[in-house]
Amino acid sequence: MLNNLKQILAISLFFRVFIVFTFSWFYLIYNHGDSGLFKMINASHNPTFDVVFKYATHIGGGWFAFGIAILLFGFRFKWGFIAAFSFLSSAAITQILKRWVFNYPRPSVVFQDSINQLNLVDGVDLHSSFSFPSGHSTAAFAVFCLLSLIWLEKKYLGFLFCFMAIIIGYSRAYLCQHFPTDILVGAAIGTVCSLLFYAWLKDKQFGKWGNQSLLKQSL
Repeated sequence: MLNNLKQILAISLFFRVFIVFTFSWFYLIYNHGDSGLFKMINASHNPTFDVVFKYATHIGGGWFAFGIAILLFGFRFKWGFIAAFSFLSSAAITQILKRWVFNYPRPSVVFQDSINQLNLVDGVDLHSSFSFPSGHSTAAFAVFCLLSLIWLEKKYLGFLFCFMAIIIGYSRAYLCQHFPTDILVGAAIGTVCSLLFYAWLKDKQFGKWGNQSLLKQSL
């Protein structure tokens, strides 16, 4: 497992971009505060972004992760099992933290006295509880991190996948659903879970059927 981790971290463009994002996001939170950075993101609204983020944010939903896991089972059983372990474990950690450990209020509650001053997107229902950490960010980074690991040799995909995950995370603050810290922690949970499960299980055989494909092709 340790050798796999070293190899992945040495060549993965996803993790290089993720590290830059993590330190940059943390720096912004440190300098502007969680609420301050949230307000800066909220002030950046425009009609095009409203449409893009309104629909793009659903890529971080549980049904999207479930669909990716099913597709990976179709390509190769082993990939499907790794996806199931990664996605379920990251989701479980996030749900436990947000529902039973922290139960922090969402921005719509924190800023309820000045909600009319926020830029809201039509058609987006604002949630009120279970803000920390962000479940959509967790799912997005878990999914795209794993996809980047499966196709590790195609480095450009690592950049593309991490960029897509960052867009999903950013959308959660843009749509007034989460604070920046919620996104940062959710991203870390999803990324670490996929990394650890992939490094642990990638060389396992899973019996004779581990590398079988329902699509009758070897990838």
